Amino acid sequence: MALFKQVKKPELRNAGTGSEVSSHRPAYIEKKAPCIAGCTVNNHVRDWIIPLAQHEAYGRSEDEAFAQAWATITKLNPFPAISGRVCQHSCENSCNRKGKDGAVAIRDLERFVGDFAISHQLKLPKQEVAGSGAKIAIVGAGPSGLSCAYRLAQSGHSVVIFDAAPLPGGMMLYGISRDVLPLGILEYEVQNVLNLGIEFRGNCVVGRDIAVETLATEYQVVVYAVGLQKPAAMALRRSERGAWVCGELPADLPGAVIAATDFQPRTLNMVTPCIAQGGRAAEEIDVALQGKPRAAQNTPPIIKADRMKLDWYPARDRWKGNSDGVTAAGNFTAAEAIAEATRCMSCGMCMDCESCWMYCSNNCFVKLPKGEHYKVRLELCNGCNKCAEACPCGYLEMQ
Repeated sequence: MALFKQVKKPELRNAGTGSEVSSHRPAYIEKKAPCIAGCTVNNHVRDWIIPLAQHEAYGRSEDEAFAQAWATITKLNPFPAISGRVCQHSCENSCNRKGKDGAVAIRDLERFVGDFAISHQLKLPKQEVAGSGAKIAIVGAGPSGLSCAYRLAQSGHSVVIFDAAPLPGGMMLYGISRDVLPLGILEYEVQNVLNLGIEFRGNCVVGRDIAVETLATEYQVVVYAVGLQKPAAMALRRSERGAWVCGELPADLPGAVIAATDFQPRTLNMVTPCIAQGGRAAEEIDVALQGKPRAAQNTPPIIKADRMKLDWYPARDRWKGNSDGVTAAGNFTAAEAIAEATRCMSCGMCMDCESCWMYCSNNCFVKLPKGEHYKVRLELCNGCNKCAEACPCGYLEMQ
């Protein structure tokens, strides 16, 4: 199914003499898509949906495209099949397409990609990177603790998870109905994380089976991610005693990750925030252990619908399926998933629509290999602004 409208190439490419010269020149300026800004985990939604939609242009089969989408998602979130069922999909609430014909069904797509990975037995790759050599203990095997362990293992650190329960998963296992989150889905994605070399010690209560002082002595870093048992605010910080905490600091523990309540709706609400908090804690720990400077944060502006040309995109109704809007129990086929992905408008990033190339009178734009987009030969440009006016996604600006 076509991603773009069929546009006849205008008879412009050799028109004009270029005598009217402006001091402004086109520049590709990336904007932050609102779906990314709205994602609790800050996952780069656009970066996996557009290559999925354009898989043929990238020379990939459907299966290769789904595998690539999964690899992109799991850079930050190792649980797409889980979050694709329980996430509150704030990304969709922010989607610029919402005002045209309905937001892209991002959560349903993520669930499909996660389920595809499980059905094809895809494994999280072990990163061949040098770690700090430090031993890290994580208390709590819920979404926050597992996410933190995953990101630390990806950075080359040695991680052991302790949990009072016999099995990992935390409230994802014990607080969410199996009708919402099937056991097989949960077990596969959790085990996929542990298979990275993370040791899990269940039936181990800190303070009873292992002393707090022992953890502090044997491990360079202790992360307390004790879960949803008590209500508290979500606020990541570092305690005075070196533990990494989220929420209030109990008197009997060096730190704790505590959030929400024991009600299932709140448990559903908190899975992705806990994944995000665990990931952020891992980033902070990695920076501290490696002694490396913090990576510069690129914070491009968020592009809104008023900066887009919504009429340029073909009208396409949102996939409805049988999702009830709560459990995301949809039933995409592969073809339907690809079709829904083509509704993404690639807000703020080039999607190779060729509009700038077609409307340039002076042959300024040079096509590059797929994914590299275009090169601008500024020496040929007279600043006519046709390219920027034609750009539907708001990526091209005159400066």
